Amino acid sequence: MPSKSVTQLSQQLASSDDGAMMLAVAQQMQTSWEKKKREKEARFLQTTKAELDKCISGRIDEFANAVAEMNSIYEKFVTDYAAVEDEIRKIWVQILGEQQTIPTIADKKQTANIESDKQREREQVQGMAIAKKAMEDYNRLICSLEQSA
Repeated sequence: MPSKSVTQLSQQLASSDDGAMMLAVAQQMQTSWEKKKREKEARFLQTTKAELDKCISGRIDEFANAVAEMNSIYEKFVTDYAAVEDEIRKIWVQILGEQQTIPTIADKKQTANIESDKQREREQVQGMAIAKKAMEDYNRLICSLEQSA
């Protein structure tokens, strides 16, 4: 926009010395205006970059905190999971130990039952022998009483 006015001004004032001076001033003003515009754009870009960097830095911090929190939660989960797995393994080991004692207990129980059966059988035989002897004694007594009568 100022370059058109400078061009028009330069054409109007080209014939006089004052015109040359005005042209130089106009060019200086245009250069100054362009310089101010570039400086303003540079400041705007610098400010925008600073705000963007600040925003990005904040988001990076938030992201790092979120990652740290997730890692902390995951580590707690892994630790708790390992502890539970250890407890489960401990219980399985106890169950296995108990299962391994079952055959021994069953063998002892079977041996005890066999001995108990043998003992009962001996005592029954002995009881039957005593009953037989008692019957024989009873029959002899009856026979002797019959003979004396």
